[in-house]
Amino acid sequence: MTAVLMIEDHTMFREGLMMTIGHLAPTLDICPASSGSEAIALLESRADIRRVIMDYYLPDIGGSALLKRLRQVRPGVRILVLSASEDAHDRQRAMEAGAHAFLHKSASSQMLLSALERIELPDTAGAQPGGPPLQTDKARPDEAALLSELTSRQIEVLRLICHGIRNREISEQLGVTEKTVKAHISVILATLGVPNRTQASLVARRGGLLGKPA
Repeated sequence: MTAVLMIEDHTMFREGLMMTIGHLAPTLDICPASSGSEAIALLESRADIRRVIMDYYLPDIGGSALLKRLRQVRPGVRILVLSASEDAHDRQRAMEAGAHAFLHKSASSQMLLSALERIELPDTAGAQPGGPPLQTDKARPDEAALLSELTSRQIEVLRLICHGIRNREISEQLGVTEKTVKAHISVILATLGVPNRTQASLVARRGGLLGKPA
């Protein structure tokens, strides 16, 4: 069994997510915590926890502060932030504080498990405990290979992002809800290992999504 710490203060959402993950990924041992302090205690007592799913807004410890504390307790821990926040600054602050991915709560269970699997990749050379994962040119994954991990619909969304199209217009062009677009973008950013749309566009261009790689 692979131990995963889940930090979520809303009981119904936490229990529902645990049931879903238990059904789809029975090899995962979900260790629930309803607060930041409870999560830290669990992480200190469970040496087998290597991945974390956490809400960004908790009643006792702020998101960025908790991210830094978790990485201090266990520098190699991999953290996926799962939040209802639609504020781009929250995503940026989370990534800067040490998160490895930021996923919107409207994402599907399969998207969550996919993002959780991808963050299991080891930190690249130069990463510092308590800080965001760093990538050197030598260690940076091949952009074309990263793009190949995206679904055809995610590629469509990324292509529109590269052209500067905003979420509402993307949803209209693809005939899906804006929440669905945001969920796809969360997975795209997690898969490419970048904190924002601008960086995702750079990876897409270097990977040849819009033609010959730069």
